[in-house]
Amino acid sequence: MPDEIIGVAWAFCWGVAAASGVLIGAILGLITKLQHRSIATIMSLGAGVLLSAASVELASEALMLAGAAPTGVGILAGAATFSIANGALITARDRKRCGECKSQPSEADAPGSGSAIALGTALDAVPEALVLGISLRTSGPDLALVIALALANLPEALSGTAGMRLASRSTTYVLSLWSGIMLGTAVATALAFYSLSDLSPVTTALLKACGAGALIAMTAETMIPEAFHNGLRYSGVLVAAGFAALVLLGELAK
Repeated sequence: MPDEIIGVAWAFCWGVAAASGVLIGAILGLITKLQHRSIATIMSLGAGVLLSAASVELASEALMLAGAAPTGVGILAGAATFSIANGALITARDRKRCGECKSQPSEADAPGSGSAIALGTALDAVPEALVLGISLRTSGPDLALVIALALANLPEALSGTAGMRLASRSTTYVLSLWSGIMLGTAVATALAFYSLSDLSPVTTALLKACGAGALIAMTAETMIPEAFHNGLRYSGVLVAAGFAALVLLGELAK
């Protein structure tokens, strides 16, 4: 039992590390006044990193363990689950927009939108916590995955915070939201680590595939719109650069 408690605490700490980017991004969003094009540049890199994590770190492992058909089904199931849940949060669809090119709703304009944004932001953290908890349980710390999640979380919080500020949301709301997301992600990572101890390798692979699908859908629906809306003409190159950077980091971490 003491070893299991230590393991859960260890998973919690890795969850904090992976989610630390949200708090850093939130603070940067509050103290800086970056223009949309600068935020879009950072978001493009973050989107590439997250897509690389979903494909290289997660989907490829699931493919080797479970095969093509189960992996494909898992990816589609994860993407559909996220997309349906995200679509239900109508007033939170622009929660990662910086506010310059696409305004976030204010509480005065859309009562309850603050709660919807909080729910949407929490939804974004679920697949990250799931795949990190599974990875920690099955193969130990994956430094490339942890760094990928932390780097992807930073532009999400930076852009979202800029939009919240322009929508007249208070500093207390912003910091409370992102601090709660960081701690919530860590708790969810620890719960995933604890509860998924007796799964077969194939089941674990399918869950990784689902997590990969959810991350792909999240990137497409919540990050890429900000990255490419009136962004730089070479935004696609930046996405590829983020993708390639994680591939290289994964090799160096082996």
